[in-house]
Amino acid sequence: MIIRLEGYGTFIYAGTVAKNTYEYFEDEDIDLQEYAEYLDDPESSNLKIPKEHDFVDGGCLYDVDNLWCISGAELTSYCILSVDLENGDDDWECDLDLDTLEELGIKTTCISSSIRMINDLPSGTCAFMARETTEGLQFEENRIISSSSDFDPTKLELYYHEYMDTSIVRYIKYDGREYFGSNSEWDAKDKEFKWLLL
Repeated sequence: MIIRLEGYGTFIYAGTVAKNTYEYFEDEDIDLQEYAEYLDDPESSNLKIPKEHDFVDGGCLYDVDNLWCISGAELTSYCILSVDLENGDDDWECDLDLDTLEELGIKTTCISSSIRMINDLPSGTCAFMARETTEGLQFEENRIISSSSDFDPTKLELYYHEYMDTSIVRYIKYDGREYFGSNSEWDAKDKEFKWLLL
């Protein structure tokens, strides 16, 4: 049995940055998208970032992730859950929106939340946050072990991270066993970067 989550997903990462670096970016009116482009090709950029404020320091924005780094399928109708039974029977699929999942008896559980993590940070913390919309194969697990060769949606559980207005699937359980996905293949579409100052 193979379970796939395909369609739209979200990739988020965030990390703390020195407050004086945030203030430098604000004072110099440097947009984070502009900084991302500078990191991709510093030689052709007009930006001149002092070393003490180049918070990626030769790496890439993905490296700024000491708060969170999560990617996965969105729990929306723009993503499909499909099951390949591999025994000649018809495949099974449904939308990943919460109402559909509930009607089918598929359990969903929030296990972490960016908002809760932000609320736990001390006052004065400054952070960089990024969000990318992705499209493609978000999750595939081809080692599903079950006591039955038939798919039973009530044996499936989805565990997700809550990010602002989006729920991102972290892993699944089927028939009591945890699966984190052995494969994914997606392309990043829209990218959004922003500062957070507490």
